[in-house]
Amino acid sequence: MFVLKVTLLTLLMMAPGLLVYADTSVTCEGNNAVLTCGAGVLNILSANYGRTDSNTCSAGRPSNQTTKTNCYGTKTLSEVSKRCEGKSSCVVPVTNSVFSDPCFGTYKYLSIRYSCVVQHTSVTCEGNNAVLTCGAGVLNILSANYGRTDSTTCSAGRPKGQTTKTNCYGTKTLSEVTKRCGGKSSCVVPVTNSVFSDPCFGTYKYLSIKYSCIVQYTSVTCEGNNAVLTCGTGVLNIFNANYGRTDPTTCSAGRPSNQTTKTNCYGTKTLSEVTKRCGGKSSCVVPVTNSVFSDPCFGTYKYLNIKYFCMIQHTSVTCEGQNAVLTCGVGVLNILSANYGRTDPTTCSAGRPKGQTTKTNCYGTKTLSEVTKRCGGKSTCVVPATNSVFSDPCFGTYKYLSIKYFCMIQ
Repeated sequence: MFVLKVTLLTLLMMAPGLLVYADTSVTCEGNNAVLTCGAGVLNILSANYGRTDSNTCSAGRPSNQTTKTNCYGTKTLSEVSKRCEGKSSCVVPVTNSVFSDPCFGTYKYLSIRYSCVVQHTSVTCEGNNAVLTCGAGVLNILSANYGRTDSTTCSAGRPKGQTTKTNCYGTKTLSEVTKRCGGKSSCVVPVTNSVFSDPCFGTYKYLSIKYSCIVQYTSVTCEGNNAVLTCGTGVLNIFNANYGRTDPTTCSAGRPSNQTTKTNCYGTKTLSEVTKRCGGKSSCVVPVTNSVFSDPCFGTYKYLNIKYFCMIQHTSVTCEGQNAVLTCGVGVLNILSANYGRTDPTTCSAGRPKGQTTKTNCYGTKTLSEVTKRCGGKSTCVVPATNSVFSDPCFGTYKYLSIKYFCMIQ
């Protein structure tokens, strides 16, 4: 078996419960990809079954099996996520029977980028409060149920008739817990019928929640300077922002006391402005000035405080006539950009005459709005890469649908 495993980032955050590392697993066709996270659970970031270079998994192969380097399996991410997402380990056979064959005659490999997150479980008996906390991180709710799935949990002192029903599921539990807790550093959830309704009358229930913590960053920039945010290969998701002053010490050096004593100064449009300039980008620069945010407290020396986290950006490329399949597991899709057309001569060019791939300034003007309409805010979607969906931006050219997106906590 030939398997490559390369550590990309061995430590992202030392705080317990946060994202711990990100890996790339590369497995040659005909073998099994084995992913494991020890005490954590798998978070699949991206995956491709195909070939994007001529060297990987090429040993002993004739050159004609490794020269095609624009081979993408459009359903790879959804299949790997289905088999691995949220599990502590998984085995994925790297075969055409699992993924279908995206490039006949080419010897392929499965490349998976994933991270390991520590999964927490909270169990709270009916009538009490569930308290979730992530310290410096923010909560990502993986699953939740208000009901009963065994006869022993929260059974002390209860008559048998209240604990024997073990197929009791509250259908709206996950959405309710996510609404109250998702993206927050801590939350309190009352475990009562008034919050979740009663999925099994007469049964004594409990609330079981599985969740992970995501790294949250804070940027503080004094007035008159530039705030610089960066996420490397990820994209920025702005969580909170304020241009003003909420304490007397931050950005106070060399300032007279009358410029720093007002500590209830909030810029009401700060979050929308920072999100507009930074949201979904890998980096951004924000001038910390009144001209950008207006002045929420005249005479006070202000600063810009931003809380954000980094999300991995995915790219989906689907050849004309096929279906683009986007999936986000427990998150929802946020579409960053999309184009149905052609911007290079090599993508989706196999077996095509030269005349169908030479036009490289082909842009579908309505692509982004159409993909957003079909996919934005959903956990998964299917988009046919066809002229009937997008119309034809360049007649006679063989096109492809390229989508950039990230997954966001709802």
